[in-house]
Amino acid sequence: MRVFTIAIDGPVGAGKSSVADEVARRLGVLHLDTGAMYRAFAWLAIQEGVSLADEAALEALTKRALPDVLYEDGHQRTLIDGRDVTGFIRTPDISMAASTVSKAACVRAAMVERQQALARERSMVLDGRDIGTRVLPDATLKIYLTASPEARARRRLEDLQKSGEDASFEAVLQDVLRRDRQDMTREVDPLRPAPDAQVLDSSDMPFEHVVEDILRRIHLRLGHRPRPAEAFTPMYRVARVAAALLFNVITPIRYHRAEAAQMDAPYILIANHLTMLDPLIVALKCYRYHVRFLGKKELESNRIARWMFQKLLMIPVNRHNMDMAAMRACLKVLKEDHVLGIFPEGTRHHEGVMQSMETGIAMIALRAKVPLLPAYIQGRPKAFRRINVYFGDPIPVSEIAAKGVNKDTCAELMQRIGQTYDALTQMAGDPR
Repeated sequence: MRVFTIAIDGPVGAGKSSVADEVARRLGVLHLDTGAMYRAFAWLAIQEGVSLADEAALEALTKRALPDVLYEDGHQRTLIDGRDVTGFIRTPDISMAASTVSKAACVRAAMVERQQALARERSMVLDGRDIGTRVLPDATLKIYLTASPEARARRRLEDLQKSGEDASFEAVLQDVLRRDRQDMTREVDPLRPAPDAQVLDSSDMPFEHVVEDILRRIHLRLGHRPRPAEAFTPMYRVARVAAALLFNVITPIRYHRAEAAQMDAPYILIANHLTMLDPLIVALKCYRYHVRFLGKKELESNRIARWMFQKLLMIPVNRHNMDMAAMRACLKVLKEDHVLGIFPEGTRHHEGVMQSMETGIAMIALRAKVPLLPAYIQGRPKAFRRINVYFGDPIPVSEIAAKGVNKDTCAELMQRIGQTYDALTQMAGDPR
C-alpha cells in the first residue's frame, strides 16, 4: 500500500484524538503525537539550559536538533538528539514548557516542517486544529470531525463525571462555546475546515460508526471499494453494470467526494433532477446499499415500467397530491435501515438548482430523523462529453427534528438544503 496521510481537524470535544488513535490502530500506521514532539523539544531546551523565552536561542536549537519518532508495537516512541525521551516528557513541568515553546513562531514553523517530512516517509494519522490547512495541506484524506456544541458538552460532562469531577451541563456547554470562539477567531491559524476537507458530523453517531466511516473513506480514496452492506436485487445489479459501462465509456462522468456516499444507512440521497438517467448517475457510487427511489406513479400504467418498479424496489408516488401511502412506504424504508432516493424538485428542471422544492422531502427527513446526502449533477450526459457529479457533506436533521415536524421546521430544513446546493454549485464553479 502506498504512503498515505489522514488529517483530522475539528473543534474541542469532537473526539479527534480517540478516533485518530483507533483509525491508526486498525490501519496499522502511526498516529503521530505532535504534542510529544513539542514536549521532547522543550525537554532538550531545559537540558541544555536554553531559556524558553529566548526565541533566538530556541531557533538556533531547532537548526541543530528536532524530534524523530519510531512506531513500535502500535505505539510512538519519541527521540531527540539521539535519545529516546518517551519516558521523560510526561511531567507537569515538561507540559508547561511545551506550551511555552509552542508559542514561538520559529519553533512552530520548524515543527510543521518536521512533521511534513515524517509524513512523506510513512503512512500516518494526524489530528489537531490546523492539520489539513497548514501541516498537511496535501493529505490523502482530510476529515473535519465535528458535532453540535450540545453533543460535545454531553460527552465532556460524561468524561468529567467518570473521573469524579463535579460539573453542570450548562457550565461545560459554556466552556465549549468559549473554546470554539477562541479557536475560530484567533489571528494565527484559526480553526476552520480545509476547502477540500470532508465534514463528518458525529452528533448522532456512535464512536464505532465514526471510525468505520473514516476507514471506508480512506480505503475508497486508495482505490478499494467497500463491500455491499445488503443484498441487491438482480435487476439492480444489472442496472449498476449498465450504468458503469455508460458513465465510464459513452457518457463519461467524473465523481467528486464519493467517499461521502459510503455512510451508514439509513439516510436519504437527494439530487437535482435533469434527466431520466439521474437515479443511475447518483446511485452508482453508493456501493453499500440498494437505493430505493421514488418514481412517478403514472409510469406504472405501463406494464414494463410497473415490472421494473417492482424489481428495482422503487416507490410509486402521486406528485399531484399528498400521497400518504408513498409517505408511509418511505418511512418504512428508512425504519428498516435502507437508503431512500428522492429528487426534491419533484420533476426535471432545466433552469436553476433546487429553486423549487416539494415540502415532502422535509417532512420525511424530519419524521424519520435521518440525514440527507446531497448530490449535484453538473449538466446532462452527452456522448463522449464529460460531466461532473459532486457529493456534499451530509445534512443532519436531528436538531431541527427536535423542534417538531411543522411548517416552520420544514421551511428551516429546506432552507438548509438550498444553502447546501449554493455551496455545491460554487464548488463546481456554477451560478445557481
